[in-house]
Amino acid sequence: MKKVLDLNLGFSDAQTYLQRSNKQMFSEIFVKNYYLEDLLKPNIYFLIGEKGTGKTAYATYLTNNEYKQNKSFLKFICGTDYEKFYELKRTGKIDISGYADIWQCIILLITAKSIANDNKLVESFSRSRITDLLKAIDEYYNKAFSPEIINALKIVDQSGYAATLISKHAEVGAKQDNTTEFTEQKMQMNLYYISQQFSSCLNKIKLNKNINIFIDGIDVRPSQIPFDEYLNCIKGLLTSCWILNTELFANTKDSKGKIKIILLLRPDIYNALNVQNSTNKLLDNSVYLEWRTTYSDYYSSALYQMAQKLLSYDQPDICTTDIWEKYFNWNTYLRNGRTSSNNAFKEFLKISLSRPRDIQIILKLLQVNMKQKGNHNDSTFDYHTYISDKFQNDYSEYFLSSLKDQLSFYYSEDDYQYFKKFFDFFTGPQFSFTKYQEAYNQYADYILEHATNIPPYIEKPESFLQFLYDSNVVAAVEENGRFFHFSYREKSPTNISPEVPYDINMNYKFHYGLYKKTRLGRY
Repeated sequence: MKKVLDLNLGFSDAQTYLQRSNKQMFSEIFVKNYYLEDLLKPNIYFLIGEKGTGKTAYATYLTNNEYKQNKSFLKFICGTDYEKFYELKRTGKIDISGYADIWQCIILLITAKSIANDNKLVESFSRSRITDLLKAIDEYYNKAFSPEIINALKIVDQSGYAATLISKHAEVGAKQDNTTEFTEQKMQMNLYYISQQFSSCLNKIKLNKNINIFIDGIDVRPSQIPFDEYLNCIKGLLTSCWILNTELFANTKDSKGKIKIILLLRPDIYNALNVQNSTNKLLDNSVYLEWRTTYSDYYSSALYQMAQKLLSYDQPDICTTDIWEKYFNWNTYLRNGRTSSNNAFKEFLKISLSRPRDIQIILKLLQVNMKQKGNHNDSTFDYHTYISDKFQNDYSEYFLSSLKDQLSFYYSEDDYQYFKKFFDFFTGPQFSFTKYQEAYNQYADYILEHATNIPPYIEKPESFLQFLYDSNVVAAVEENGRFFHFSYREKSPTNISPEVPYDINMNYKFHYGLYKKTRLGRY
């Protein structure tokens, strides 16, 4: 086998696998399970999963590979896209309903351009109409348009001019009543006309394959945009995608392939959107990524399979069966004077949230720490490196940074810094319900004394404990540690926001991944 320092352990950001040089590796290490098959079903419009569970990875794999007659495109929303929406709303050019109108126009435009760029996707006799419309877009963008959201959004600036061009070019392919006058003051009417032209075209187009448009980046809120405004913008995106999927694309006739838009969302964000018939949509129209497993069943889990594939990548001609066990022989080491009863994978499950990214990061951090210690020739991962203060600090820092990214959707940088002060009111990782109430009161007094703006999560002890539970910072402990209730282990499509047990007889425990950087000890 390769030495530990020679292993290629991949990338934690799945976007990197979109690069040509990394596509082959990703195809070899990607775990093709039933989630992949379910994503291709015609009724699936949402890919739901916690941060680090692989939402972008699934979209990337399908974008890199034409899988089972499916051609996929991954589109990213960036901060400047949201700024444009916010500026239009702030200046009174659109109301809340205008968000959906703009999104619908954008999605239709990038879908049409993505399809037209590939000659193999559209039957030749049905191409002329879409070609005529895209000639207008080429004229508008001086032939510099690429099918990305940030480019399509520019059409809002001169919607009247764009609508005029589309009207002119549409006459070439079909009879048009060219009596409509387009002005920049009628932006929503212009966008409606543009959307109607592309809707009519896409409804009649004959596709040779299914087309999936994945939209990612929804869980990153620019700090300068107020939370409520951002949420309204996302609601507009969800509304427009739902209408296009169910009323336009699903009803295309006489076409071998269908078009489908799939939104990548975290469960908490989906819940915050207050979607109508939320539970039904989760059950009927979503793929919910869940990798959790147990100590007794981990060997047959998809998470363990992913780890095996990662270690097996680019190995010489050897048997890679149980390669994890070959790289990790930790049961032979003593821990606190006794032989460890947990093997390496169980250890990793304990300090992680059972996410693919967590396992990959643990492996990479171990590799880096072994390199820094000079373990250049080791053919197995070093147990003493894992229990070292250096590694535990590094992993705890990663765990906190992931938590910060998650909370940044709702809260400011100052809110997060004040949140971290809560750990200062504890001397250990386990605490009773009474201890929690005492710590909360002390913490609330500190916030009232020091904070200029009171963070919303501090309102009352019940809601703050729920906030800690939702963030997987604490677990509820029953029967002296026999049962641990973490939010990520309780969540499901029918219980997307589980409630924390709040009771005088309950005990609680901070997550192992937080220990070192929050001065709660070692795990």
